Amino acid sequence: MSLEVSESVSFISELEEPFGLDSYQTIITTLNNWGIRLYAGVNGGGVIHLLKYLDPLGQDVPETPSFLTIGEYTAGFIPLGYHLGGGGVAASVATTGAATKLISCGLSDAKLHDIPVVYIVPVSNGSTIGFSPLQDTTEYGSNIVNQLRAELPDSVFLLDNPMTLNEQLSLARRQLQRSKPVVLVLDNEGLSISQTAPDFPTVVPEYSEPEEPAPGAFLAEFRKETEGKRVVMFVGEEMARYPGARELTTQLSKTLHAATMWSINGANAIDRENPYGYGYISFGGNDRAMSLYNSLGENDVLLVLGACPDEYTVNFKKISAAATFHFSNIPQAYGLVNNSLQHVVEGRYYQINAPLDASLQTFSDAATEQPFTNIPAEPAPHYLNDLAFDHARAHFADMAALYQRLDRWWPERSIGIDDTCLAYKDRQHVTQRPNNNIRFYSLYRGSAMGGAFGVAIGAKLADPGRQVFLFTGDGCFRLFSGSLGEVSNLGLVVFLLNNETFGIVEQGLRKVLPDVGPAYYHSRLGAVDYCAIARANNWNAVRLAPDLGNLDDILSKIDQGLSRSLLIEVPVDPNQVLGKNPRLKNL
Repeated sequence: MSLEVSESVSFISELEEPFGLDSYQTIITTLNNWGIRLYAGVNGGGVIHLLKYLDPLGQDVPETPSFLTIGEYTAGFIPLGYHLGGGGVAASVATTGAATKLISCGLSDAKLHDIPVVYIVPVSNGSTIGFSPLQDTTEYGSNIVNQLRAELPDSVFLLDNPMTLNEQLSLARRQLQRSKPVVLVLDNEGLSISQTAPDFPTVVPEYSEPEEPAPGAFLAEFRKETEGKRVVMFVGEEMARYPGARELTTQLSKTLHAATMWSINGANAIDRENPYGYGYISFGGNDRAMSLYNSLGENDVLLVLGACPDEYTVNFKKISAAATFHFSNIPQAYGLVNNSLQHVVEGRYYQINAPLDASLQTFSDAATEQPFTNIPAEPAPHYLNDLAFDHARAHFADMAALYQRLDRWWPERSIGIDDTCLAYKDRQHVTQRPNNNIRFYSLYRGSAMGGAFGVAIGAKLADPGRQVFLFTGDGCFRLFSGSLGEVSNLGLVVFLLNNETFGIVEQGLRKVLPDVGPAYYHSRLGAVDYCAIARANNWNAVRLAPDLGNLDDILSKIDQGLSRSLLIEVPVDPNQVLGKNPRLKNL
């Protein structure tokens, strides 16, 4: 999901020799050599000796290792946004105990979306075992190392000895190169042991995946399988990591005359003008894309560009094409079992692990030299849904109209983040196709409410010249509002959807529990003056008029540039149902 795979981890070939540095300086110096400059979190007992080597963060992209002091829950998501916004790696830091739990929501989404980020947490000193230390992380307390390893079995590295420090860091580096998050666990007592000899860099062999089929053989199988069949392309979020992805997927769609659908984040690899673009699939998706997916059968070949086999995308439905060809290049990516999609495929299955951009170019070149004999698909219709959009009641903003107005306005090179609110279901349903001026991301696999605020901060810090927009709900807002003050000067733009409910819950339960009274949905929220809260934190704030009458004025001020972050409160009708939620059938 980053801008460019080749820039996703900017490591030097060797670790810097740390002789003469203490262990904490060695850690900071090594991570700096890997390109890690940004750290976010809260200082405290377990990390004070590490963080004393970091500068306070200024407003610009940090050129030296710098620290942003901000609440741990939000801090846990900032490195994810930093990677999505610029392709670099950043770190989140928390002290022992509850703080570690707070940043680990972001850690979960980093795992679920294969995003390389660093988490740094300390543990209680070994000599305190049995003495009930404050925020006890030992086996008698939270047993935190085992908790972390349960979620990231290969990515938790205990830094407990200066003599093995570089070996552990080298192993962590290898995991980052494989698009995995890592946790560096500080054992301060162990790291303070006097070092009698320099800890020279340990040479760690590069990870090598099992040998894959030759591209030529893979192509030959594709040519044979597609003879006389329809080809359908399914674009996942891994494809969006590549520069030029939009051009590559459009070229292949046209070359193969292949009907094309995409996941929520895979949309960032799709050009709006792709004539074979059938829309977003499943959650918040479009009817034409869902009809396409459901029609797959013995006369179809599915070409998967970076898998997204999650519930919000395929909704537990197996791929029923005659043959599935899977391009992937993330080792053991989330959603794969034994590094394969075979478990969700009913027909014949072929897979190749190689850079996706090179693979697509190979296929396009091969088709130019010798056209494939597949049956061409019809170009996609202009309107990708079955029905017209639902309207909002009086005194509420019509969200379909708002998304359409914004879709005609988005500034070039901007980034949008959807929080776990109605926006991450409705926006794509309304707009139907991605906008070439803006890349939208949703960390929907973990669906951590309010986490998108940290993602937006990270994306802005990765490239302050970009406009960053966040769509969040009034329920989500309650999880991050205490951190508004720390980023009032970033120029973020937050659309806060205020419907005084947990909207996803309320809309869903009307269908899942139709005989239960609304009071028992437990979804209502108290009325709050969100603009007043924002202004109290040195933000600018404005309420969007229900008729959108002041929208143009708001957007013109954004166009002129923002010196302070801006919150736009939107009055939302909880009864306006836009995007579909197929997951409700599972409930």
